[in-house]
Amino acid sequence: MHDSAPADMPDNATPPAKPSLVKARIRQLTTPWWRLVWLIGGLIWAVVFNVIYVNTGGDQEWWGVASVVPIALLLVDVLRIERLERATEQKRQADLKK
Repeated sequence: MHDSAPADMPDNATPPAKPSLVKARIRQLTTPWWRLVWLIGGLIWAVVFNVIYVNTGGDQEWWGVASVVPIALLLVDVLRIERLERATEQKRQADLKK
């Protein structure tokens, strides 16, 4: 066994596969339950506000901007969680190198 190989992994074993990027994004958008509710509510919000915007002839431009607010906030939250997970992973990798 090589000095750099983990003690519990035989030389011919392959490391476990990482989940796909799509599965990871879906998990981030739907876990915990309130994010799934936020996503569905945000989509409904966007549709309703866009219908109002189109039916009023585009006179009130703020209807279009207001339609994307919930989705934008959800994406900001997902990016925040992703940044925290990345920082945790980098810290774990740094601790393993010590």
